[in-house]
Amino acid sequence: MEQPSEPESQIIGILNNEQIVFDRERTFPGLISKTENVLLPVDFALNINGFLAIIEYNGAQHYKAKNNTAGSQSAFRRLCANGTARLDFCNKNNIPLLIIHYKDKNRLTKIINFFIQDVKNNLHGSTKSYTAHTKGYFKNIPYYTFGDTPTGPIKPVQIHENDSLGYLSLSNDAIVWTKKELDTLLSRIDSYESKIQQYKSVTADLVLTIDSLQNELTRKDELLAENKNHKLEPKIDKSIEKKPATYELVNKSNLIEPYKFTGKFRMHNSPRSRLTSDARIFIKTLSNDHGSAVEIQDYLKNTYHESISLPTLKKCLL
Repeated sequence: MEQPSEPESQIIGILNNEQIVFDRERTFPGLISKTENVLLPVDFALNINGFLAIIEYNGAQHYKAKNNTAGSQSAFRRLCANGTARLDFCNKNNIPLLIIHYKDKNRLTKIINFFIQDVKNNLHGSTKSYTAHTKGYFKNIPYYTFGDTPTGPIKPVQIHENDSLGYLSLSNDAIVWTKKELDTLLSRIDSYESKIQQYKSVTADLVLTIDSLQNELTRKDELLAENKNHKLEPKIDKSIEKKPATYELVNKSNLIEPYKFTGKFRMHNSPRSRLTSDARIFIKTLSNDHGSAVEIQDYLKNTYHESISLPTLKKCLL
């Protein structure tokens, strides 16, 4: 038995929630693939009040070949023939049949619940459209009975041992597990859940921090916008406010004449390197003669061939 697809797994969960007994990939003596001459299984055989109902989930490959290759075209024809065989079998034996279109995979619960109620209400002699793509086929009553056991061939029990998880797997999807290994797994699950809670807490703190930083950036952008249309007035630190009008850098050799900077702009040779403290102080003094950060940016680029971003300049001018 193949592992169920994601939509088929959802259908299994829905049937379990509705407490519907069902078989997966059940076969019947009269349902045979016309192209391969073998028993043709159905996706889900449901026991509804003792009567048999069938659910088929059709993926995109049931409605269109994947490509124009001979193999894809042959596979598409085989699927179409098998679909017709299932529909004919259900009509002949008065078995309610629900064929779910893949476009309705997000409406599985609603569709299946309606189908189950229609079977319980003995709907018959009708083809019902649950959506524009999904239909239910109801012939006559009484319906075909579910039966206690599948009527197709029953495979012998095969046991496969899983050393890593410590259980025995049986061919009918059942497993045999020791209590020791089960307790070990449950302990691991508890540990994983604890770590998940820790990660959630850290993530929540990170989100709050990011939100706070975003608010701070917004506030600073608003302040810069207010100063955009008038001359920037730099705030002078108390440690340098008593110095002469032609601001003297810490290293006097860097200053040949007022506002002439001969020191290093960058800590390293890379154009992305951080600005030196002397460069930051020099940029701040430029606000005395330049009305905006954009003017300072142009001045530095034209005079010193230094390309400094506006955000960096604005930080220097605060």
